[in-house]
Amino acid sequence: MQTTFVQQGITILFLTFWCLITTGVGRLCLSAAAIRLASRGEGLFLSAGIGIAITGYTVFLLGVTGSLSVSGIRLLLISLASFSVAGWLRPIRTAPAAAPGRSVWELSASLLLGILLLAGFLLTLTPETGKDALIYHLAIPKLYLLHHGFYFIPGNVFAGYPLLGEMHYLLALFLQNDILAKAMNYALVCGTLLGMGLFARHILQNHKFPRLSMLIFVSIPSVFAVSHAAYNDLFVTFFTLAAIYSFFRWSDDRLTAWLILCGLFSGAAAACKYTALFLTPLGCLGILYLAHRSGNGVRETLRRLALYVAAALIAGSPFYLKNWIVTGNPFYPFFYGIFGGRGWDGNQARLYDLLIQNLGMGRDLLDYLLLPWNLSLRAKMDSPAFDGILGPIFLLTLPFLAAKSRWETPLRMILTYALLTFFFWASSAQQIRYLIPLFPILALIVGAILTRYQSRKKIFGLLLCIVAGSLVFNIYHIACGFIKINPLPVAVGLESRDHFLSRTLPPYAMYRFVNQALPPDARVFLVYMKNYTFLCDRDCYADAMFEAHTLQKILREEESPDRVRNRLKAAGFTHLLYDELYLLGEPSPLSAEEKQLLIAFQNSHLQSVRQQGSYRLYRLI
Repeated sequence: MQTTFVQQGITILFLTFWCLITTGVGRLCLSAAAIRLASRGEGLFLSAGIGIAITGYTVFLLGVTGSLSVSGIRLLLISLASFSVAGWLRPIRTAPAAAPGRSVWELSASLLLGILLLAGFLLTLTPETGKDALIYHLAIPKLYLLHHGFYFIPGNVFAGYPLLGEMHYLLALFLQNDILAKAMNYALVCGTLLGMGLFARHILQNHKFPRLSMLIFVSIPSVFAVSHAAYNDLFVTFFTLAAIYSFFRWSDDRLTAWLILCGLFSGAAAACKYTALFLTPLGCLGILYLAHRSGNGVRETLRRLALYVAAALIAGSPFYLKNWIVTGNPFYPFFYGIFGGRGWDGNQARLYDLLIQNLGMGRDLLDYLLLPWNLSLRAKMDSPAFDGILGPIFLLTLPFLAAKSRWETPLRMILTYALLTFFFWASSAQQIRYLIPLFPILALIVGAILTRYQSRKKIFGLLLCIVAGSLVFNIYHIACGFIKINPLPVAVGLESRDHFLSRTLPPYAMYRFVNQALPPDARVFLVYMKNYTFLCDRDCYADAMFEAHTLQKILREEESPDRVRNRLKAAGFTHLLYDELYLLGEPSPLSAEEKQLLIAFQNSHLQSVRQQGSYRLYRLI
């Protein structure tokens, strides 16, 4: 137990250093901007955003130049720490801000929020079990570290995604601490909550429920689930909120520095996830709308648009250029019909489009009409039915907006942004995680609704009942997940890392055996092993998207067991590890002929090394 406490203490210490370094670097840049900040919190929020983007791109430069070596990363960290110290020593002009009063509802919300944040932090101190983290959020930085730079990773299509957030996880893995990566992601929850508080204070008029809005955001089960995993959704959420906040600060005083910040944050969001590409066109629409209201000339409007788009391109384009060079497709693996893409083919592109269209609960007219209801009450975790849980709070509270005809301009613009973003999401991959950047704004809108109806006691009481009931719904699902994971024993050292991973990840025992028993020069072909390549310390290959694609292609093209063996040997494979249930059982995508050939190959050219349940490890002979 004592060793675990030391390790957890080191993780918290590293997290503190990461927060201080990124924020300090951001302060150094922000101090050069000719703007007077509204509060110290605003300076902290913006500095963190700038610093996270800059730090991520410094790691990106090491990856581009093949300098992700021990000496290269150490030099980078020393340099960033030096700039950070200079940033913390530089003063930033801030205006005094009075602390708002707290109602009994806000105090209650603060207490519940603290409990949820504590539970989330406890889960953060457990080994990573998140599906996407093990497939690519951590697996790809691990390989980049191993190869000292960027390269094309065969089979893992996700390596072509924008990876600004993962550059920070690379630093955590350099320190041999995957829990630190989770803690970095958790810190972004706190940063988003800070931004929500600033939004309520400086953008929305007389918003009296900022803590309740924060509680609503954190209590959404899908938000809570990603808060303690090394995913990138909260990087997008943080940058998106910072972009929207900067936009409204620019709309107030029209200082160019705010518009540049808005563009930089918009680009940083797009450098984390493809779904954030929609943010920049919406920013352009916002600039055009304000120009129309203010009667600005065409030349001035075009100048502002060019400035905003240029800032977004500077901050967002490097990963797209990297993808273009490495894969031949800046939006890899999408738009295959236009750009093509290395290691991808038309059949995979078609299946991927079909997979995206099957997310949600249908794409007919009736399905779209029922989408808010299904999304709020029928969504499920780890399921094609939106792959997450939202809860009913927005479905039940947002209709109260229609009862009041006059809402201030910022709120009307936020609602327009939310509506357009939702339409874009509904037409693409209907996964709740992709909506998370919208949830802080919607939660603030719920707080604004409560504020406007506070004087009408009956409606206000009804709204409080709706919010309370929705929170109970959400917290119930959070509690179920918390109990299922049971993080306390492993977090305090009463349960070993191996035992925790074995009980939470069925394939883990086989990965551990591979790491311990196979020779260092082994190369393992993984099929239907969930693609958890982060867990495999031996050279391995897995089709990250369609798990049997490569094997099925070989079986389709070859006619005998000997030729199948020759294909695998030519690819350098020494072992095969697969789940027999999915490869040869009823869920298998293989045809009867392909199964027959695989069984013949297995009998003549494979030697059993280990079996556990339906998992099979064979040596190629």
